[in-house]
Amino acid sequence: MRKILTLLMALSVSSFAWADFDEGMEYELLKTVQPAPTDGKVEVIEFFSYACPHCYRFEPYIEKWQETKPDNVEFIHVPAVFNKNWEALASLYYAAEVLGVQEKMHPIIFEAMHGEGKKIKSFDDLKALFEANGVSAEKLNQALNSFTVAAKTRRAKTMTQAYGIKSVPNIVVQGKYRTNGTLAKSHDNVFNVVDHLTDKIAKESKN
Repeated sequence: MRKILTLLMALSVSSFAWADFDEGMEYELLKTVQPAPTDGKVEVIEFFSYACPHCYRFEPYIEKWQETKPDNVEFIHVPAVFNKNWEALASLYYAAEVLGVQEKMHPIIFEAMHGEGKKIKSFDDLKALFEANGVSAEKLNQALNSFTVAAKTRRAKTMTQAYGIKSVPNIVVQGKYRTNGTLAKSHDNVFNVVDHLTDKIAKESKN
């Protein structure tokens, strides 16, 4: 009986993963299509914020998908900017990138803010988190005050508005299609929709 149930679940997941998805149902067309790669790559952007607990819970699905995503897919995080607090968090993300510790600090920041119940009450608490993980306050402040981080943060703010992002997490494929857990009906299904869209775009580019 257990083997039969396992087989049925596998068949169900398989058929769901390869199901047809429809515009206006599991994904939407952006009101204004944005620039995207024209070199054969398919761009997948996640708009997120460290302030968002839903983004924290979505991270494991991103990590799992990245293990098997096609080579022609370029995945990018963009910190959404809705207000001054989120702008500061976006700057923190890009400071980590400039310092070469973004891959290390990204899960640490999420875990500290939403997983471990640490009292992160101020931006200074986040700076202390960097210090605890080997990044001096001096280096972090230099990065935060750099032209590069300021420019990247401004661009993230501009992209948040241009892509019509009103909530996070949201996934945009090739500057054209948007999906999320609500549209896809679950976090589990988001990347089935993303894979469908990346395949659709790759096929269209060949025609």
